[in-house]
Amino acid sequence: MALALGAAMIQMAGGYSIGKKKYAAVEADLVAIVSRCEAIAARAVALAAEDATAYAGFAAAMKLPRKSPEEKVARRAALAEAAHAATAVPLELAELCAEVVVLGEQTCRIGNPNLVGDAAGGGSLARGALRICQLNIAANVGMIDDDAFVQDTEIRLEAAAKALRQADTTVDRQL
Repeated sequence: MALALGAAMIQMAGGYSIGKKKYAAVEADLVAIVSRCEAIAARAVALAAEDATAYAGFAAAMKLPRKSPEEKVARRAALAEAAHAATAVPLELAELCAEVVVLGEQTCRIGNPNLVGDAAGGGSLARGALRICQLNIAANVGMIDDDAFVQDTEIRLEAAAKALRQADTTVDRQL
């Protein structure tokens, strides 16, 4: 939900500049930012529901019996499959968080200077949500047997993590 709120804050900050003569030269950029933030906020809410479903699958796998060797193998396989699903959702969220950080920075640069706190704050909320995604992924990825998926996850998460520094820089510049 922090991601949805962060996107909404940037959407609001950008929206207040749209239609003003002073921002006519960047209006198309602001419209695109506002539109993308709206889509990200909606996707973030949908992903929250998907995350709850993925965790329910993981919790169910944790409850599987593990007395016999066959049960242990079946449980391990079920946990790996559930961890795969429980990693995919926060990975998509992490990438959206990184995008929101960038959109916040852009809004600070081209939007109404009276609303940079909202734009930078929205990026900062996305930064916090990204840290949570990192924690969730770290908790799950060790149980996944699919090396290609794990490697892809690590690459994508590292790319998203670059937004952490950008969010801090954007906020610090406004303080």
